[in-house]
Amino acid sequence: MMLSIDTVISVLAAGIALLLLVFAVDWRYFRDWVVIFLFKSLIDFVWGSPVVNLKLIDYPVRLLPKFYNTCILFELWVFPILCILYNQVTRKKGLLPIIGYAILFSAGITAVEYPLEMYTDLIEYLEWSWFTTFYTLMITFLLSRSFIAFYRWGCDHFSKNE
Repeated sequence: MMLSIDTVISVLAAGIALLLLVFAVDWRYFRDWVVIFLFKSLIDFVWGSPVVNLKLIDYPVRLLPKFYNTCILFELWVFPILCILYNQVTRKKGLLPIIGYAILFSAGITAVEYPLEMYTDLIEYLEWSWFTTFYTLMITFLLSRSFIAFYRWGCDHFSKNE
């Protein structure tokens, strides 16, 4: 049985994400990373479904195609893990590095996604562009960073009142 290039890429992406999760994440901040993972998965899933239903992007090859129109592997596994890494890198940084890393992470993902769009069936831009990918990724990275800052503040603030 021959595996398609799309399947190989999907399995590699999932495997690399797992390796990053196991070996690159600083697990002393487990609570924060679980919150980021869940927040990011929710945002991506809520945002990704309308993008597909509005026919801006299509995912011809995807997991569970009878149930989901989106690329759940990216939205519920790879991107949330990359977001954990982004938040880990920016954990003690100021505003400019936070924005700079959001740009770098977004550019890196876009640099991988654009050739995938051109040469595979994993993603197809309909009314979308690489630049739209870039700035929406950047916005979601910054949203996750804002959310975890709020979450940490709330944990600190409300635990002092006990």
